[in-house]
Amino acid sequence: MEFNLFKTLDGLINGWCERRALRPLAYLLPAYSGVFVHTDQQFQLLEALKNLNRLSLNHLTLEELRLVTEALDFLDQRLRTRVI
Repeated sequence: MEFNLFKTLDGLINGWCERRALRPLAYLLPAYSGVFVHTDQQFQLLEALKNLNRLSLNHLTLEELRLVTEALDFLDQRLRTRVI
């Protein structure tokens, strides 16, 4: 089964909204428009995911951290193949 970036990010956002986890939302929402027409938007999302990945477990559950890492790795690989 192929990784679905948008489904993963939407699920994380919904979970954070439900438990009112403002810090992760503050990192991700400014960079996540849901539609990425330009590569620079994807790089902004990549940076937001890197910052989220650095958050401590005080703000992310182990499962959320795993999903953020998966999304980060997926987007990083996708952008590397485009740039290189």
